[in-house]
Amino acid sequence: MDDPAKQWARLSLKAKENQTIDLPPAVECNSRILVAKLFTKRKVNLEALTRTLRSMWRSIQTFEVRDLGSNTVLLIFEDESVPQKLMMQGLWTFDKYLIGLNKPLGEESVEDATFDRASFWVQMHNHPLCRIYTATVEQVDASTIGECRGRFLRVRIQLDINQPLCRGRMVNIGEAESQWVAFQYEKLLIFCYWCSVLNHDEKDCHLWTDGSATVRTEDQQYSAWLLTRPHHKSSTVTSG
Repeated sequence: MDDPAKQWARLSLKAKENQTIDLPPAVECNSRILVAKLFTKRKVNLEALTRTLRSMWRSIQTFEVRDLGSNTVLLIFEDESVPQKLMMQGLWTFDKYLIGLNKPLGEESVEDATFDRASFWVQMHNHPLCRIYTATVEQVDASTIGECRGRFLRVRIQLDINQPLCRGRMVNIGEAESQWVAFQYEKLLIFCYWCSVLNHDEKDCHLWTDGSATVRTEDQQYSAWLLTRPHHKSSTVTSG
């Protein structure tokens, strides 16, 4: 297929086509919409997806779902406050696959939508309780008096879903010896056990498709140990 730029260079515009049209001032029209992408290679049935969304969002009385192709849909709501609420309340899933949400801003079109970030609740085990860096997280799970100490530190973090999930990090604590802080992700979705990336599963990973004759499932570096059950009966406060 020719380069679109080369195709454009060969076009000969008629006089009417070459006339410039002044567009009216921009009108905010994106406040009621979200663009959603399903992170699965399988073709998603639009009716099944719509039923699932209406079940998850049963408190939202009216919204419309339009197919944009490539497992991407446009969501149109009556209430302008709903899109931002859904963005804040996620994580949302369909058949255990991540639903990426994007809220177009200003004059962005649906084609400009990107789906590279999602927010997760993460349990940090063996984290030094006196060292809490709230600037790096969206929320910290804490009691009504602001106490967040317990068996683990629980935080809501926005992650780049194109990057591998971290199993933990080595941290330095002053002059003391470095220690391992293990991460466990609540409500973790289908992800790749080969490379730990969220936007595909192990059957679609290039490490498997390119080297299926030599790789073995027992060689997988990532597994369900990254997953933990949701932490119930907790309150959350926005981090500082």
